[in-house]
Amino acid sequence: MGLIGDGATVALVGVDGSIPWLCLPRFDAEPVLAGLLDKQRGGHFTVTARDLREARQHYLPDTAVLVTELRTATGLLQITDAIVVRPGADLTDDAPAGRAELVRSARVLDGTVRLDVDLQPRDGGQTHAAFHGLEIRPSRRPDLRLHLRADRPLTSLPATFDLREGEHLDLVLSWGRVHRHHRFDAEEMLATTADAWRRWMAHFTYSGPQEPLVRRSAITLKLCDDWVNGGMVAAPTSSLPAPIGGVRNWDYRYVWVRDAAFTVFAMRRVGFRNEADAFLGWVLDAFERSRQPRIMYTLDGGPVPDEIEDPGLEGYRGSAPVHWGNSAADQRQHDVYGEVLDCADQWVRGGGGAPAGPVGPPARAR
Repeated sequence: MGLIGDGATVALVGVDGSIPWLCLPRFDAEPVLAGLLDKQRGGHFTVTARDLREARQHYLPDTAVLVTELRTATGLLQITDAIVVRPGADLTDDAPAGRAELVRSARVLDGTVRLDVDLQPRDGGQTHAAFHGLEIRPSRRPDLRLHLRADRPLTSLPATFDLREGEHLDLVLSWGRVHRHHRFDAEEMLATTADAWRRWMAHFTYSGPQEPLVRRSAITLKLCDDWVNGGMVAAPTSSLPAPIGGVRNWDYRYVWVRDAAFTVFAMRRVGFRNEADAFLGWVLDAFERSRQPRIMYTLDGGPVPDEIEDPGLEGYRGSAPVHWGNSAADQRQHDVYGEVLDCADQWVRGGGGAPAGPVGPPARAR
């Protein structure tokens, strides 16, 4: 299963061409697609080949653009997926880079393929024709408008397409606002997104054992980074168990100070200072607002929601209960002081400035 994202949210893409996890519009929102936690009721966005025999995945080098190859008895299909970013986006900048669009480009490389397409939010939704595509209103998220466009006629879901070698089907899923005026060019959107990732990876400085794995790890960590605020989620998923069938399945879509501090230490060592510096500013602001250090925060630096169980989903491979929120946020763990001091030490060693004398507590705390 592959991970794609745009610094605001991520999607998980299965080797069968399904997307069983997508939270919109950001990491910690209620998932629109949660098939990862319940295959029947959770929801999915599927682009797959009928009569699938084997599959594999890889990324375009130094990018978060994912390629899935599906082989059937009659042909070979290639699906290229990305949550795209704006043309010319600078991924080191503390500014939104995304377009709130997920692109899926399916192309037949050999033979013929019958292609099945479906998008079903968790607990269903209303679908109707709109702006040369389909508008989907998820039942659980009446505030959210999904817009699905294709470069072939798409009038209902599920849909089936018969494609021959060299033919393709491009799909763009949009949210947040309707992109009715955007030019439909999936190839260009994927190309500019790949270019943005490669410009970011030009800052990579590590040279040593297992360099290809370190390069890929850096991209994965960047996908867990909130590019605007500077926080980093411990994981972009919730309720994945340890072990399978157990009840230790928590919501990790928040900023654990410990985990994020270790992440920025690693990022700084391989050349990505901006992300490390942004987190230090983020965590100091969060500490100041909460009046005392907490072990975790929301992406905005606020309190983590109370933990609740969701009986509507069976859990990953039956590992119930599913959790949203996290009650561990109220724990007191003194190691957070050391982790933030370590981030500050890295900042100073990297050439950052430090106050000449001690800094007193805020006026209201004196």
